[in-house]
Amino acid sequence: MSRGPDLFGSYVPGTSFLHRAPLWAKALGILAVTVAVAAAPSWPVPAALSALLLVSGSAAGVGAREWWRGLAPALPVLVLLALYHVLTAGAAQAADVVLTIVVFLVLTRVLMHTTPLPELLDGVVWLCSPVRLIGADPERIGLAVSLMLRSIPFIVGAVGELRDAVRARGLRPNPVVLVTPAVIATVAYAQRTGEALAARGFD
Repeated sequence: MSRGPDLFGSYVPGTSFLHRAPLWAKALGILAVTVAVAAAPSWPVPAALSALLLVSGSAAGVGAREWWRGLAPALPVLVLLALYHVLTAGAAQAADVVLTIVVFLVLTRVLMHTTPLPELLDGVVWLCSPVRLIGADPERIGLAVSLMLRSIPFIVGAVGELRDAVRARGLRPNPVVLVTPAVIATVAYAQRTGEALAARGFD
């Protein structure tokens, strides 16, 4: 079974400003975006940030196809959220909620495109180093993040392949019917991952 769509993006070597920026500078940028979105009174702020990140990411080499791969899986959820908030709180609130989500989807794509995964995981481990004080292992947290980044695309890909298999048999995909085989595929993937970790000494 294939690994699935590249939801978060993956590192592509380059010489852009974002590629050359150190990880600490990117972390400060993420913090600044988070604070700006949290403090924003309405939708124009996340709209402006989304536009800025799209331009910055495009300058770093993120193409239209990559943007689409990152945003397309979220479109059904974004549409449902927009409809719900339009009906309950108005168009301005709907735009604010949807654009806030878009900001972080775009930000994730830019970060993954311009930062090697090992460097990113090293940053996560360093950031989590204080947890040693309570007996936790930051290396395991980094491993958990790495597994999450690999597992989510696999699960989405598994569901997509099941849907394609149903359509190939001339049937209409039913989400309820797809649940059981999707769960089986996910559990099998988790078991294989656990066995691989156990073989490498992780308990």
